[in-house]
Amino acid sequence: MSQLIMRWKNDHTSVSPIEVPSNCKIVNFTELNSAIDKWLDIVQYGLSDGKKEPDYYHNTMTALSFYNEDKCFFILENEKAVATITVVCDYDKKVGLIHMVACREDARGKGYGTLLTKIAEYTLKKEGMESAYLTTDDWRIPAIKSYLRIGFYPDLSNDDFINRWDLIYKQIRR
Repeated sequence: MSQLIMRWKNDHTSVSPIEVPSNCKIVNFTELNSAIDKWLDIVQYGLSDGKKEPDYYHNTMTALSFYNEDKCFFILENEKAVATITVVCDYDKKVGLIHMVACREDARGKGYGTLLTKIAEYTLKKEGMESAYLTTDDWRIPAIKSYLRIGFYPDLSNDDFINRWDLIYKQIRR
């Protein structure tokens, strides 16, 4: 089954400052020692089937033509990398991609998904993106809720997507 697509349009409103919990900080890939290993550790929770080798990072991230390590963000909780999100910006087309959003299982339920999406929204607006998209899986309901909160909306371009989104909205309403 193909992944669902969600889209975002820049409404050109200002973004509120990002409030980071006192025991946390936000850093990007270039500011983190052993960043690849920490990234691989995080994405194994829901985005890959177990911890992968470094070439998984290279194939998934650096292979993207507009990937920039400065826009691969981590949330550190008490200095431990617990969540990640990447914003890829095509400056010519002014289109962003939200990519590889993940949180360690032991850090879930603490609002980090919402924090990650606020980082993404802030970055998209700061970088002048007019629109953005992401792909996600039907079962990632907490992530989908976070995306909806910052203004992403479902791509309903085919009947399969429409039917799947109907089921997702029923789950969200429960």
